[in-house]
Amino acid sequence: MKKIIISIVIISTVLASAAQSVRVKDVASLTGLEDVQLIGYGLVVGLAGTGDRSQTVFTEQTISNMLKNLGIELPDKNMRVRNVAAVMITGTLAPFKRKGTRFDVTVSSMGDATSLEGGTLILTPIQGPDGTVYASAQGPLATGGYDIRDKGLTHIKKNHVLVGRIPDGAIVQREYTFNLLDGKDLSLSLHSPDFTSALALAQSINTEFKNFRTPLAKPVDPATVSLNYNIIIRDSLRSYMNLVEFISRVENLTFDIASQAKIVIIERTGTIVAGGQVKISQVAVSHGGVKVEIVNQPEVVQPQPFSLGRTEVIPNPEVMVEEKDAEMVVLDGTTTVSDLAQTLNSLGVSPRDVISILQAIKQAGALQAQLVIM
Repeated sequence: MKKIIISIVIISTVLASAAQSVRVKDVASLTGLEDVQLIGYGLVVGLAGTGDRSQTVFTEQTISNMLKNLGIELPDKNMRVRNVAAVMITGTLAPFKRKGTRFDVTVSSMGDATSLEGGTLILTPIQGPDGTVYASAQGPLATGGYDIRDKGLTHIKKNHVLVGRIPDGAIVQREYTFNLLDGKDLSLSLHSPDFTSALALAQSINTEFKNFRTPLAKPVDPATVSLNYNIIIRDSLRSYMNLVEFISRVENLTFDIASQAKIVIIERTGTIVAGGQVKISQVAVSHGGVKVEIVNQPEVVQPQPFSLGRTEVIPNPEVMVEEKDAEMVVLDGTTTVSDLAQTLNSLGVSPRDVISILQAIKQAGALQAQLVIM
C-alpha cells in the first residue's frame, strides 16, 4: 500500500510584532539593475546512443547546417545519428558582468532524446530578449543522475537526465551595464511593495545621511523610494567611487519592514508554512475524522485435478473504517499558529486535518492573517 509522507513547517519569530529588522539589500534593489534572461539553441554531442531519433527533423537540419559551416557537405539522405540531441540553453546575465567573465547555464532537451548524461554542448551563442548576443556557451553537462535501459524491461533511473547544467559554461561576449551617472535620480525598488515599509526605508536613509541639507530619500509609492541625485552631486559625492560607497552604505542600512501576516498551504503535499506572529482570536475548534482503508489480498484458486481448469486469481478486498472521536479545543485571543499546531499535533491530528481546521478558522473570522492555498 502506497504511503504518503506529509509535513508541517511552522516558522516562528522572536518578535512580538509584525515588524522585522532587515538589511536594505535583502529586500530592495536599485531600479534598472535587472538581470537579463538569455536563451539559445544548440546541440549536445557525445551521448551514448541516447540522443534524438531520426524522426526529429530539426536535429538533422541543425547537424547539416553546422557541418556545412565547417566545410563538410552531406549527401541528401536521412542521417542516423543517435549520439546528438537538440537542446535549449538558458541563463541569467547579471548587470555589470564584465566581458570575459563566466556564469552558469542550463541545458534542456528539445527532441526525443532519452538522456543527456555524458554529453557536451558545442559552442552556442545565447541572446537576450532584444536579439542581442551577450554570451556564448560550451562545455560538458552535469545531469546529477543516470538512466539505464536494456532491450528487455529493465529500466533504472535516478533524477531527471533530460536537463543538465554547465557550471561557468558561458562566457560574456557583450556587457550589459547600467550607467549610475546618467544624471537621473536613483531609486530603490522593494521586492514586496508595502506603504509602511517604503516609508520606513526612506526614514532610515534620511536618518543615516542627516548631514544633507535636505532629505535625500522620498517614498514615491509602495514599491519605490527615490534618492535625489542632484542632492548627492551637490553635497560632494562627485566621483564614481564615492557613489559606489554611498550605495554600499545604503544597502547595508537596517530598517523595520512591515511583513504581512500570511499562511501558505500546499494542499497536494499537506505542507503548511506560517509566521510565528500570525494570531488567532478566541475560538473553539472541534474536529473528527473518518479514515477508510481498502486492502486487496488476492486469493489464488487451483482447479481440481484432471479437470482441465485454469488457475485463477480472485480479488479479495477488505474495507476497514476507523472513525475518530471529535475533541474540543478552546483557543484564547493570544494563540498563534505555532501554538495551534503544537496543540493539534499532541492530539494526533494529521496535517491535512490541520489544513481543514485553518480554513474553517479563517471562515469564522478568527484567523488574523491572509490564507494562501497553492
